[in-house]
Amino acid sequence: MALRRTQRGFSLLEVLVACTILALGIGLIFQIYGGGARSAALSDEYARAMLIARARLARIGVEQGMAPGVQSGIEAGKYQWVARITPLDGADHLPLNFELLKGAVEVEVRWQSRGKMRSITLNTIKLMPLT
Repeated sequence: MALRRTQRGFSLLEVLVACTILALGIGLIFQIYGGGARSAALSDEYARAMLIARARLARIGVEQGMAPGVQSGIEAGKYQWVARITPLDGADHLPLNFELLKGAVEVEVRWQSRGKMRSITLNTIKLMPLT
């Protein structure tokens, strides 16, 4: 009768395979987490740029006039904005007792992020009574 030898523990090859699988799994988890963090940061930058553009659109015609031209500036040290106001001509059939100044307003916000230039643009048409 042959003696059966019982093995206790793992062989060196089994330990190396297990460590390799563990290292690959941990690397994949960190890569997923890093991608999510980058996406969240980029989403925050776009949200800030959108807020700046919307605030600029709201100020035109209220805090500042509707004079045709280009205005620009920098906010938060990173976001460059450009507002363009272009007068629009055309007969409007509005039953009003006063004349309106109608203008196309475009606000573009640009910023540098991760070596790339990014931008958003908002457009609207604003009406303002002539005084």
